[in-house]
Amino acid sequence: MKTLDTLYFPDTVLPVRQQLPLALFFNTIHLLQPVEDGVKEDGEESSDPGGYPFMELGFCQVHTPSKLGADRDRFLHLIHDIRNKKDAYVEQLSYLTLASLSAPVSRGDNSKQAILSSLLHGMEEDGGIQDEQARLALWQARLVLKIAEILDQEEEELALQLANIDDNEIALFRSLLGEIRESGDEDVIEDDPFLELLELKQKMNQPRPGMIRNRLRAWNRLYLSGPWPVQPLLWTTRRQEAADILLEQYEKESGQAPLSLLQIELPARISPEDTGVTREIEQFRSGMQSHLQELAETLGKLVMMELPVIGDPGSLVPQAQAWLETWNSRLESFFPASQYGRVLLTIYLLAETSFPALIGETQGNEKSSSIRHGLLAVCA
Repeated sequence: MKTLDTLYFPDTVLPVRQQLPLALFFNTIHLLQPVEDGVKEDGEESSDPGGYPFMELGFCQVHTPSKLGADRDRFLHLIHDIRNKKDAYVEQLSYLTLASLSAPVSRGDNSKQAILSSLLHGMEEDGGIQDEQARLALWQARLVLKIAEILDQEEEELALQLANIDDNEIALFRSLLGEIRESGDEDVIEDDPFLELLELKQKMNQPRPGMIRNRLRAWNRLYLSGPWPVQPLLWTTRRQEAADILLEQYEKESGQAPLSLLQIELPARISPEDTGVTREIEQFRSGMQSHLQELAETLGKLVMMELPVIGDPGSLVPQAQAWLETWNSRLESFFPASQYGRVLLTIYLLAETSFPALIGETQGNEKSSSIRHGLLAVCA
């Protein structure tokens, strides 16, 4: 029986506020994590996989393709130092830009190898990766993904603080700024911290050129480094920049544009503080269970079949219109657009291309060899 399972990328942590809308549609979300969970001597977990409210129900599941094993504690100690002593690492980490992930480490790149070796404090050979250059490149990928988690967390905290500046306060400050300009006191305007906050708030969610591409390279490297226990039906991202990279790569290699199969509405915002929100999500899914199962079966057959000439998505998912009408009606009943807003989950078909092959898996060794076509879901 097919279910709507997905692999989430290139982020390795999924905040609760982003999980909840996705929980309406997906049965399971799989996440790559750079470091496997461990257990302290007292039996408690020594790392938090992200705080997933549906973890006990199997909704969020985390996997580490290449486990660190005995080197796990050393790596976590390094991340702790980076988190708390940023200034001491900035110069060294600047040399480890993810642009280098686009090509193998060269023998002549002694500076980068020296930096990695110093950061890793003479780490012993990883038993699963004998080649020194590949080993360092994989550690570099882990570093990038963990540093990205730190930056995302800090950005999330800052966004929550900035969200406290409501429209009325903004209007008040703008009124005061107007009075300042009329008085001609330009020095006050130049040094006004509120203007800097507004500029920062506007830039919070803007694409950062190169950063997502580099993070995706690191994610790809770790994903391809070891076995993956499941074959999710779809790959999903909330980062349009990451989706664009894969879609452009697909179009370049296949010579055809990806096909948009479905556009599914989801709530733009569901607060984890809302009373009874978990129960409402479960009730929504319960009422949609047969419809979600039907869609999963259709998509499951689609990714493995020989496709006709691609043109009309309605011929590939014939029940799409009726399914969307039922979905939208029930969604409005449980999570009205006026209160929760809307965001689109667009599902693209990447014909004759599996995702492992698209990101660099060698032919004949693909993690999803039974899947002929890729399905990419973009929530934006």
